[in-house]
Amino acid sequence: MTNFTPQVKRVGKSDKEQLKLAFSLAKEKRFDEALSEFETILQNNPAAKLAQLGAGNMLFRLERYDEALKRYQTAMRLDPLMPQAQLRAGQVHLRKGELEQALERFQTALNIDPTFIEAYQGMGRVLARQEKYDEAIQQWRKAQSLDPRLVVVRLRLALAYYRQGKQAEALSELKAALNIEPTSWRAYQGLGRVYIQQKEYTAALEAFQTARKLHPDIRPVSQLGFIKALIEVGQLEEAVEILKQLPQKKAIAPIKHQLWGDFYQRQGLLKQAAEEYRAATLLAAEEGAMLDDFAEWDALLEEERWEDVVAPYQAAAQQQVAEAQQRRRKDFRERRSGSQNTPE
Repeated sequence: MTNFTPQVKRVGKSDKEQLKLAFSLAKEKRFDEALSEFETILQNNPAAKLAQLGAGNMLFRLERYDEALKRYQTAMRLDPLMPQAQLRAGQVHLRKGELEQALERFQTALNIDPTFIEAYQGMGRVLARQEKYDEAIQQWRKAQSLDPRLVVVRLRLALAYYRQGKQAEALSELKAALNIEPTSWRAYQGLGRVYIQQKEYTAALEAFQTARKLHPDIRPVSQLGFIKALIEVGQLEEAVEILKQLPQKKAIAPIKHQLWGDFYQRQGLLKQAAEEYRAATLLAAEEGAMLDDFAEWDALLEEERWEDVVAPYQAAAQQQVAEAQQRRRKDFRERRSGSQNTPE
């Protein structure tokens, strides 16, 4: 007897119904399933520009950037006046570190639609990556003029001001963001960072604690400022517990040693503090120039006058760590760009 296997045929849906299903799946972050729905539409209708755009968005979410870019390029050919495709292509280039291409796409989107807020945001992000903060701020202000209640723009403005050393302006933007969205944990994180810079450690601690209450799943790496505030206000037990939980990552190793140095200094363990600051300086400088007085470290550490050693090298470690962070951000962008452009 021959076994009969029924062929299950999918009940037909219109493109509109299938698009609705795909967008619903995407909203639930079921990106693979959403991509499958978009692909089904495109099998029957390759000219469905919204499906091309949707498929590109899902590929972007899945970090398949080159494939996503091809979808956006197809959508642009189908409709040269679709600003969303230009925007999304620009975001791919930005993610890959291809800043000039990203800038061109965002500008094209604005040429099509001068009120396209997301394109102004994209322009600002590219310019900020290039450390052209004043120009970035101009672009974000244009977005803000179109929608003054955009919290994300306020946060980007605050970060730009922070990196320029304009702490008062950064605080103003962060407080404005909280007036709009009182539960923005990112705004509280930003406040904490600014207060740390201003050495207002109690205010910083309160801001970080509020951020943690609003968002308990803050990544360990994002808690470095919180640890610094805890140490400075004398809550050493909690600080050391969080320090111990930090991952062993090269990118944050100098900062971890710097924080351990701060911890030991608060305890009066000056020799251990000096050793940690030395480690922070070493790790921060390994990809760049050493401190001018680095050669003096070994001689100084052989002495018992730890009070004379700790203060100057604490400042040196902080400066070197900050410079290393800037180098690492730049190197990470270059490596990410290179890996995306390397043929398989």
